[in-house]
Amino acid sequence: MSVTAFCVPYCRFYFSILFLVTFLLTGPSGQAQTPMPTRLTHRVLSGYAVSTDAPVNKGKPTLFVFEQTDTFKAVFQPASGQRQSAPNFNREMVVGVVLPPSAKSPKLTVSRVFVMDSVLTFRYIKQTDTSKTASAQPTTATPMLLVAIPKQTVLSARLIENGRLVQTIKRREGDDK
Repeated sequence: MSVTAFCVPYCRFYFSILFLVTFLLTGPSGQAQTPMPTRLTHRVLSGYAVSTDAPVNKGKPTLFVFEQTDTFKAVFQPASGQRQSAPNFNREMVVGVVLPPSAKSPKLTVSRVFVMDSVLTFRYIKQTDTSKTASAQPTTATPMLLVAIPKQTVLSARLIENGRLVQTIKRREGDDK
């Protein structure tokens, strides 16, 4: 009777193939899969002005998230002589960004609005206005951007300006939907 020698390299090869196939079929078992962010459709609202008693941060952008008409009207009021595009708070919520007043109003564009793990992320692009206008009196304007999005469950919100995180706000305990 002959005994064949057991070869360790072949055994390691078969175990590594078995492990690789099992890993590819089941995925990493110890790590939770990260869900993809839900990109939201948005509608830019126009015809509003910032209220004089609005809680705006001095010198930096301020993020607002509104789920009710009352709180929205306390911060933003209809601008005179302009037609308003009103949000429907039964189906939508409003995200607003208010920048500090400046002599030259920058151009604000929505880049992306998405929700992941109940965190609303609002990305926008701020471009300085390079056009030269000859005005008799320098006027200061408060640049702002208002966007209506579908209702979401939001526990916190992040404001990202030109790829840089500017502000993070959390939902207050007393807020009702």
